Amino acid sequence: MCLVLGFMLSMAWVNKTNMMSRYSLLEPTQQSRINEAEIDLNAVQKLREEVTILRAKNTELENGLAQGSSQSKLLNDNLQETKLYAGLTAVEGPGLTVTLRDSGREPMKLGDQIVYTQDMNIHDVDVLKVVNELYSAGAEAIAINDHRLAGPSSIRCVGPTILIDDVKVATPIVVKAIGDPQTLMGAMNLNGGVLSEIRSTDPNMVSLEQDKDIKLEPFSGRTDFRFAKAPKDQK
Repeated sequence: MCLVLGFMLSMAWVNKTNMMSRYSLLEPTQQSRINEAEIDLNAVQKLREEVTILRAKNTELENGLAQGSSQSKLLNDNLQETKLYAGLTAVEGPGLTVTLRDSGREPMKLGDQIVYTQDMNIHDVDVLKVVNELYSAGAEAIAINDHRLAGPSSIRCVGPTILIDDVKVATPIVVKAIGDPQTLMGAMNLNGGVLSEIRSTDPNMVSLEQDKDIKLEPFSGRTDFRFAKAPKDQK
């Protein structure tokens, strides 16, 4: 019985080595569930550290407010950080410039008829996909044709133009993003990525340029709230 119990315990004991050996014996559906449930411990630890830092800053701010006007600089520094995060102040730094333009190729001809295809033009969906991919790659600030994006920004088509918030823009669409230039460039050049379909129509419709110093003006749209307000217990 002791031998049997010892054998059962050794089989039940899970470590990194025997975990990978058992993984190959699982069915594909079970493997996908394990992959989906996998936790990035390093990411969790990083988030915990960020929460600790934010809590320490919050305590420092509360102590400064309690001491009165002698700590007004601390309050101002936190206010400037908030404005920076909200896109309400000008920023500069390294990044990537993505230029999207309509195709210059001649339209197709079927007999005596000229056929114009939608994929020869840049649409709002193309711009939106590029912006989302840049944010996913770590972009900290983005502007489209020098119009800074912020939380309430919207991108949509209106006739032959694209509307960025309330500003009409037309091609070429110049998207400037501040972040790690190499990471942003890699995200834009992924196989099957957001620019692959555009390049398949005409490679000249897309151009990328890394820049060591990109300057973006602050968000100039509406910042007031008509319906949303802070709860009374959090004021």
